[in-house]
Amino acid sequence: MGDLDKVTVFRIGGDDYTRVDLMKMDPVCLRALFRERVHHTIEVEIYPILLGRKKLPRNFGLQAELILDVWKTRGFSDDGEDFQWGKQYIDLAKKMRSGKKVKIDVSLPSAFTKQEMKVVQKLMWDRRSVRDWIPDKPVPDEMIDQVLEAGRAAPTGCNLDIVRFIVIKDAKKAKMVWSDIPTPMEQCVLIVICYDTRVYKTVGHDKLVPHNMLFDCAAAADHMCLMAHALGLGAVWLSCTKKTAENFQKKYGLPHYIKQALHIAIGWGAIGSIKSLRMPLSEMML
Repeated sequence: MGDLDKVTVFRIGGDDYTRVDLMKMDPVCLRALFRERVHHTIEVEIYPILLGRKKLPRNFGLQAELILDVWKTRGFSDDGEDFQWGKQYIDLAKKMRSGKKVKIDVSLPSAFTKQEMKVVQKLMWDRRSVRDWIPDKPVPDEMIDQVLEAGRAAPTGCNLDIVRFIVIKDAKKAKMVWSDIPTPMEQCVLIVICYDTRVYKTVGHDKLVPHNMLFDCAAAADHMCLMAHALGLGAVWLSCTKKTAENFQKKYGLPHYIKQALHIAIGWGAIGSIKSLRMPLSEMML
């Protein structure tokens, strides 16, 4: 009897999942479930175990291993970065179940140099919202990709990766997107930041922490605005209402499970804005 045979069913978010369920699950949800199970059943547990603060669970890592086995059985590629990350943890869990001692050879964070810290401070405190851009000066695709990659690098709750992006360069299509502040659509590129609700339903987070979906989108938007600033572009974070988000969803033809959270506009700044400053830290402390 192999280790995987010991995992016939596991519960998450109030739902039971068997191998049969996993074989029928939507691939997007199955992949997200893999990342989530690696996170909650291996990544969160392994460090207290290695430090002697917790005992090794009997089926340590088997849920994630089962999902990976089903993924490969269904003929899907496991070459993605998220799978490479997950397989490292699965391999460690296997060794620990067999009684082997393991060591995670990853360096701890180290303080930045003074010069590096100057760059960080400059980025955080110089970034500002830019709402007017130079007409007829397009943003190169490679710059848009860098901004999107910054959003991809942002933290995501439970490693679920529910954030989705829509890039709109056409001014007419951009008018489908309502902004809380008037935006000259013909002068900028819009990046609409959405989230996939199917994933949260799969793991039961739609009932437990539904607000995390918006947190993930906000983290991505912040990373993207910082990258745009570092590239010399002007960017602004813009809101939508529930009604305008629903209108965009219909006009753009998005499936019912993709929801708009916010959008950012980027372009070549036409005029500088006075950087907004913050109230004293002492008054922000409760």
